[in-house]
Amino acid sequence: MDHATTGCRATRPTLIVGGWTYEGIGWYSDDTKTKPVYREYNPNAYANNHNYTADTNEHKTLLSYGWKDEGIAWYALS
Repeated sequence: MDHATTGCRATRPTLIVGGWTYEGIGWYSDDTKTKPVYREYNPNAYANNHNYTADTNEHKTLLSYGWKDEGIAWYALS
């Protein structure tokens, strides 16, 4: 099962009309952008191929193993 995450309220109705199920708020992000949460993509995995981490070392390690850097997904509350 895939999940779509967005901080844009205008995107939600479009996703629902397209067949996605709204599951509510998953977390709150920090507008002051103090703690980045990185997103990586594993091109070799069929499912569960995304990882999210606030740990810079984990992020760099996954990239060294061939995961693709998808940048900062959001900023976590400290």
